[in-house]
Amino acid sequence: MSHYQQSLVIEASPAAVYAALATPTGLKGWWTEDCEGASQTGGSLQFRFGDTHKTMRIERLEPGRLVHWRCTQAHVAIAELSRKDEWVGTELAFQLSDLGAGRTRLDFSHYGLTPALECYELCNRGWQHFLGSLQQYAQTGKGTPYEMAEEGAKCVH
Repeated sequence: MSHYQQSLVIEASPAAVYAALATPTGLKGWWTEDCEGASQTGGSLQFRFGDTHKTMRIERLEPGRLVHWRCTQAHVAIAELSRKDEWVGTELAFQLSDLGAGRTRLDFSHYGLTPALECYELCNRGWQHFLGSLQQYAQTGKGTPYEMAEEGAKCVH
């Protein structure tokens, strides 16, 4: 595997999962409460996790099927990392497949996030948490996003 991948089945329709991925309200429900930006192709989204921040350009949106971003700016405020901007140029793709009966398969790929990157283990743990949060949010309406009050949190994806 040349990049980070994770797949999961979500007990929610593709439209519900897409809304969680493609709207600032949805993103605040599972990734970070401190986000803002556009929700159309070519626009950008800003995500903040305390002193850590990332900006994503929206490359492609296909309702109920695909959300694809490219990271254009990043600063990961973790003292142990010598490179704070390893995410820049990486791409995130959330591919949705309708399994019927109100179920969706999510195939997530973070292209460019490889074990060779200094931040890989931190990001691996972060994605495990936040994709689980996405699943919980889509299924119940309540995820476990980064909260602005969590300034000391280590799970700063």
